[in-house]
Amino acid sequence: MKNNLPSNNFVLHIQVKDESQIFSNYTYNEDNLNYELGNYLQEKAEHEFPLPIKENYTINIHTDNPNLRLAEVTRCIHHHFHNRYDAEKRKLRDNLRFALVLFSIAIVALVGYFLAETYVGNFFLTEIADLLTWVFGWGAVEVSLLERHSIRRRSIILRRLAYAEIKFTSNMKLDAPVYI
Repeated sequence: MKNNLPSNNFVLHIQVKDESQIFSNYTYNEDNLNYELGNYLQEKAEHEFPLPIKENYTINIHTDNPNLRLAEVTRCIHHHFHNRYDAEKRKLRDNLRFALVLFSIAIVALVGYFLAETYVGNFFLTEIADLLTWVFGWGAVEVSLLERHSIRRRSIILRRLAYAEIKFTSNMKLDAPVYI
């Protein structure tokens, strides 16, 4: 499948006229990438290349502004997406922990169901334990299988954006569609 794909297929093109389109004036830490640009790049990567790929993206910045420095722009973009990637990894870890807690509660409820069915014989107690087993069991399945997939997909895309190659191209060389 990889041989059938063109090699320049993973390039995100953006057009920048001045520094305010890349850098934010409202942040005072190292992550000073313009919030709209970060969201735009992430949405574009998710929309154009939805399947996980093995190659990192290339972000091609079309500009005629001589004041933009490649090293500063690269550091800013990489730092921004590293922070987002770390946040998604934490969500993934928290998702697994929450699924394990739900599964543990389902196991305890299942043991309670068998004990209530075998020794107590109370109809309401067995029905409540049965209901708790199903609710927490399916909750664990939903959290671990359904939600985990979307978080993992987003984290893969953010990791590829965090290690993306940044290139500058002058606006005179518009060989591909340019956005923004």
